[in-house]
Amino acid sequence: MTSHDALRRWIAQQMCLDLETADPAALVYLEEVTAVAEAGYVRSLLELGSYRPLVG
Repeated sequence: MTSHDALRRWIAQQMCLDLETADPAALVYLEEVTAVAEAGYVRSLLELGSYRPLVG
């Protein structure tokens, strides 16, 4: 499971959304919310003085 999947599942739980029975519009909204959460997480990491991303 990727971090995207884990975050997506956690957000779905917070929204009381069953991924297997949700309608397509709810799944699209879930993806949008997940993307915003991921972006916020990355911004938070980059703002930490002690965080050093791997350079590849």
